[in-house]
Amino acid sequence: MINIIVPIVENVEGFKNFIQAHKSKDVKFFVGMKESLKADFDKDVEVHVFKNSSNKEEIINSLHSCKMQKGKIMVVRRPLTDEEYKTLTISTAQITTLKAKRNKFVNMFKRMARAIVRKIFAFNFFEDISAICYSEEMFELLSVCNNFSMATRLNKYVGVDIAEFETSQKPVRKQYSRFKNALLLICWSVILACSIAGGILICLFFPLHALNVICVIFWIFIALVLWLGGLLNFTRTIAVGDLRYGRAEEV
Repeated sequence: MINIIVPIVENVEGFKNFIQAHKSKDVKFFVGMKESLKADFDKDVEVHVFKNSSNKEEIINSLHSCKMQKGKIMVVRRPLTDEEYKTLTISTAQITTLKAKRNKFVNMFKRMARAIVRKIFAFNFFEDISAICYSEEMFELLSVCNNFSMATRLNKYVGVDIAEFETSQKPVRKQYSRFKNALLLICWSVILACSIAGGILICLFFPLHALNVICVIFWIFIALVLWLGGLLNFTRTIAVGDLRYGRAEEV
């Protein structure tokens, strides 16, 4: 059995065509959509309607509570091509995702960056969150997941077989405020710059006692750590959007 969670906030016809093309007795669709987009689906598709203020990630968290049969779980954030759908569903990996097709240099750089993040912070993020498929082995774990939307975008899994397949389709748009994300990075950068400038001024106008030097180094070090955290949050938000979402309210 394949349980497919489909949040719809746009492109209703595209999703209807996708669902129609892949219905079968071994596939169960759980569709969530905004009230303004309410559309008719066949009776074998479970449809939930949510308030218009609901976003895609909140709908995913709400649909996670549906009564799914034990089997694979797939989250689809945009209509998939036949090739993408087949690749995801027949994969034997415990987690299967898509990734954008890029040249070798960009792929090498991205792999290096992801390896560094994984080494330092013990997590990573999926490159393309358009769709993700979990094998039946992951069903019990995902059934008790507190924030399913986050679990489908942030890779904290250890000892799990993960497969990525290239696609030529454009990745789904991530949900976050570009202005807020940039503003936060600018704020952390200003704090770091002011800390460095303040440390230099203290060294210039105050006696260079060992305690003063140690305090300045510690001050700048803390500011640098905060800036690195801000940079990580900035890149992570661009990659997968804001992490924490609640549940959409059903009407």
